[in-house]
Amino acid sequence: LARLDAPTWGKAASALIDVAVEAAEVAELSELCDAGVDEACESLSKEEEAKRAWLARLDAPTWGAAAAAVSAVASKVEEPAVSAEEIAKQAWLARL
Repeated sequence: LARLDAPTWGKAASALIDVAVEAAEVAELSELCDAGVDEACESLSKEEEAKRAWLARLDAPTWGAAAAAVSAVASKVEEPAVSAEEIAKQAWLARL
């Protein structure tokens, strides 16, 4: 882990979080639109329909979990006082 590029992992975590948030927002708009809320339907423009279809195929909870995992790794890498061995030990102990 010490050799990982923390800023890059941080950017990856941020991107995954953004995707997860957007997927959840689109899912909520879709549900509201399906329930007959006209404002929600208007928010989903034709341009958004393609994105909505793509995001609907994503598993939002899985993306959220992936973002959390990447963020956790990035935060551990940024802590110079914690060695890779200590991080591995903590991960192993957490599984017990």
